[in-house]
Amino acid sequence: MGGKGSLTLFHVRGLPVRVHYTFLIILPYLAWIIGRSAPLLAQLAGVEVADLVLPRYVLGTVLALGLFACVLVHEFAHIGVGIKGGGQFSGVTLMLVGGVSEVVELPKRPVWELAMAIAGPLASVLLAVIGFAAFGLFAMPPDLRFGVFYLAYVNFALALFNLVPAFPMDGGRILRSVLSMLTNRVRATRIAAVTGQIFAGLFLLAGIYTLNWVLLLIGALVIVGARAELEMAKVGALFDGLTVAQAMQPFVPTVDENDRVSAVLERMARELKTTFFITRDGQVVGAITAVEARRLDERGDGTLRVGEAAKREVPLLSPDQELGKASRILRTSGLSALPVMRDGALVGQLTLAAMAAAVRERDAHKLVALRDRKAT
Repeated sequence: MGGKGSLTLFHVRGLPVRVHYTFLIILPYLAWIIGRSAPLLAQLAGVEVADLVLPRYVLGTVLALGLFACVLVHEFAHIGVGIKGGGQFSGVTLMLVGGVSEVVELPKRPVWELAMAIAGPLASVLLAVIGFAAFGLFAMPPDLRFGVFYLAYVNFALALFNLVPAFPMDGGRILRSVLSMLTNRVRATRIAAVTGQIFAGLFLLAGIYTLNWVLLLIGALVIVGARAELEMAKVGALFDGLTVAQAMQPFVPTVDENDRVSAVLERMARELKTTFFITRDGQVVGAITAVEARRLDERGDGTLRVGEAAKREVPLLSPDQELGKASRILRTSGLSALPVMRDGALVGQLTLAAMAAAVRERDAHKLVALRDRKAT
């Protein structure tokens, strides 16, 4: 299984490729659009519709799947360059409007973010060039000629569309990376986000005027994407210079996987804790929250062990990890705390309250240092 609302299909170099449930909406829609446009597309490709072997909507389905394969090439071009620049990714998800590279950490230097953003459109242009070259140089059966022309054309259009300077399109990231060379990342993101919202407004107006639900959806996603990027940049600036070691709490509430759920629930109430980490031979193998423990206890007979039904796949943090990155992992984990491991040993836990305390302490030290400099 994948993340919420998605299913993992396969892995590429350890990164999962997932499909979101909205993919099931757009796939038949694209197949229908391609099938309906077959006469015009065939004419542009120099193919007679009557010569096509596959029924037009079957051909539409095949080409829709081919298009999403091209989208994967586009996204992994981003990822390949991003990793070289020090970025980190958790996978790729295919969804309603194409593909999304799930960024855990952006490259530190703006020039690498710029290269990462440009890599996707360049990959699409390269696919288009290869497709048009094959179309012009080689004799092909009608169905293949039709498909190669369509995918080459759409890849070129995809590259151009992605250059629109609006998040989450690549053009928004290109604009932000260029601005980051001239100012700080938060201000650059704010300018790029405002620019993106202007384009979002244009998409929405065009969608209303033409009654095109795709343009309306793109406009809405651009607004959401711009806000998400701005929030991410603000969080990164808030925790700038801090590591997990400076914020983690040394006390870690743990339970053994063989402990009864009812006993864990009683302990939570006694110690006023909402999350316990589940261990096996000293290693963290899961976590259980108060909500989960209460639900499991109500359904069981008092003998259920936490290791039998508790939450799994708990992200593990490192003391040397940047606090901004750790905060994003914590906020998306669905837990109120995450374990911190050093050399296989559990050394602490990270909570939102602990992160806030670390920020306050850092800012207080800065104020004291500033006051001392003024005094001298």
